[in-house]
Amino acid sequence: MKVGVLVKFDYVNGHTRDINNKIGVYLGPRPIYREDGKVINNFMVQLLGESVPRLCDGSMMSWLKEVS
Repeated sequence: MKVGVLVKFDYVNGHTRDINNKIGVYLGPRPIYREDGKVINNFMVQLLGESVPRLCDGSMMSWLKEVS
């Protein structure tokens, strides 16, 4: 997925009401490098109507779809 693409989260689950079916802009990967050498794969999304971008776990990519 390319940076700047308009995206939409599918319905993830009942605990993620604030992102279920929301549209935003994909801001790209944002890995976290831990002191023990492990890399945590994350990405950033700016959801419409929010003033702060969200850091999302890399596993959430499966619920993120490009809006055509």
